[in-house]
Amino acid sequence: MRAKVIENRQLSEKDFVISVQLSESEIRKIKPGQFAMVQVRDETQLDPLLRRPLGIFDVEDNVASFIYRVVGRGTRLLTNAKNEIDVILPLGNYIEETAQKYLFIAGGIGIGGLFLAAKRFYQKGKEVVVVYGGRREEDLSALPFIEKYKIPCIVVTEDGSKGKKGLVTDVLEEFKDFRWIACGPTGMLKAVQEKAGIHNADCLLSLDTRMACGVGSCLGCVIKTKEGYKRVCVDGPIFKADFVEL
Repeated sequence: MRAKVIENRQLSEKDFVISVQLSESEIRKIKPGQFAMVQVRDETQLDPLLRRPLGIFDVEDNVASFIYRVVGRGTRLLTNAKNEIDVILPLGNYIEETAQKYLFIAGGIGIGGLFLAAKRFYQKGKEVVVVYGGRREEDLSALPFIEKYKIPCIVVTEDGSKGKKGLVTDVLEEFKDFRWIACGPTGMLKAVQEKAGIHNADCLLSLDTRMACGVGSCLGCVIKTKEGYKRVCVDGPIFKADFVEL
């Protein structure tokens, strides 16, 4: 669909938030943890051909927002979007509301796939804590959004420039009886997966992989699991931590 761009602003050195207006019917379909395939090029061009997968960061009224980090030519082109963008959404499975306590573990831009769930569950009275980490303070571009909704948050940076110095995995032992949901770099997810196994924690991983189609046709985003290879775009992006082999 073609979606009107409401804002596309810079949050930090490399992070941006883009918000688009959708119809009421499309907004109602969105569930926490799902993602969109966003066309980053101008509609008059053919390059780059492939869309970029972006987690649906937030939904407010008839507006959906996405946080993205400029890492290459495609995301750099997206910073120029001012009028409309072409999006396919919502895609993938979602984070089900079946527990009372949730620990959301976000590494840097991984917050893009977790914030909507944390916000909605917290507003519904669930016990929610966000562990938000990055290499430095500049990587925590979504912190103002977490603070706006007063969601309990533990901030961790590797260089100690904000919050506790260390890694997000350093604080997980305090929340053994929570459901863990993590999204971030593969190295972080592996560490969370290991910690969950040690503490027998109920843990889900939201996987962020390269995708070409986003709808299960190209098989470009497969990952190895206990039941063979699965497609992140349609079988995920949410998986049980002990199900996937990272």
